[in-house]
Amino acid sequence: MLLLIAMAYSGVYAGIAFGAPTPDQPPPDAIARVLTVLLLDNRAFPMFAILFGCGMSWMIARRRAAGAGEPEMRRLVTRRSLLLLAFGAVHALLVYQGEILTSYGLAGLVVGWLLFRPDRVLRRAIGVLAVCYAVTCTALMISTAAAARLDAQVADPAGYTTLQDWIGRLVALPFLPLFLAAGYPLLLAVVIGFLAGRQGLFDDPGAHRGVLVRIAVGGVAVSVLGAVPAALIEVGVLQLSALPTGVLLALQVLTGVLGGAGYAAVFALLALRLDAHRGAVTRAVAAVGQRSLTFYLFNSVVVAAVLHPDLLAVGRHVGSLGALAVGFGSWSLALLIATWLDRAGRAGPADALLRTLVYR
Repeated sequence: MLLLIAMAYSGVYAGIAFGAPTPDQPPPDAIARVLTVLLLDNRAFPMFAILFGCGMSWMIARRRAAGAGEPEMRRLVTRRSLLLLAFGAVHALLVYQGEILTSYGLAGLVVGWLLFRPDRVLRRAIGVLAVCYAVTCTALMISTAAAARLDAQVADPAGYTTLQDWIGRLVALPFLPLFLAAGYPLLLAVVIGFLAGRQGLFDDPGAHRGVLVRIAVGGVAVSVLGAVPAALIEVGVLQLSALPTGVLLALQVLTGVLGGAGYAAVFALLALRLDAHRGAVTRAVAAVGQRSLTFYLFNSVVVAAVLHPDLLAVGRHVGSLGALAVGFGSWSLALLIATWLDRAGRAGPADALLRTLVYR
């Protein structure tokens, strides 16, 4: 999952913006761009958001089993959410403004109270959020399509070299999490994760194999089909006015929630096979996952350092395929470092710091 996040971030630094058509790419980059829109863009973050919601649900279940009262658990959710906001704010200021930790912290503050409500309330919240996002996401994508027609580089990353760059980074800090939470189905994915965590879908996949298979097949299939028009728009095969373009881009984003659920189900089913036969690669991937916050930040920093136009500036010279390769390379390096940490019995430093601050 961290691999998908790293690859999703990498395109931004190569000047490749979702919703901005790039029809003149060489064939390898065009193919990479199509596959990215079909399988990666707006699919990695909802997958992570669903699993973030599951993690919150598991945390509450563990504390309840240990005899904690609801006021204490609510304080725990609030403290963890505020700390994620703080971690994410530093990350956004210094590295990538579109990062996800601030959005997850905001989600914990806005919908964390649903962790203490019955399942029927969660299901109603999912329905209400789905309707709201159908409106807000479509409006955002129409405006994105209109902006892309005026300036293809609508998602240039914030710079490092001028005072104006840093002022822009500071000014954007409080607004970007709100923008992402309102325009992209983040809260919806998190609440779906709350419900999935209660059902035990991912902590006991063997007991839910049939459900997971249906989620994996159906979610990924609908996600890919929903992304086909956007992929054709991105490479210039389909050229429409801003309104229909925005609607089709919104379809790509909204079906990404199903894609994220499908990916999470695929990984859970894969874990059933790999758990019984743990080779070196499986153990390395597990070591990264056990230090997910550390290596999420690590991948983001490495991708930015290599690709950002104000740093090593490799992004100026590569297209979609090269950017994806940098994301993959960063994750591969993370495997090696995580293996070393695992053998040394050390936690990821960022994960250890967050746990210390949350549980005091």
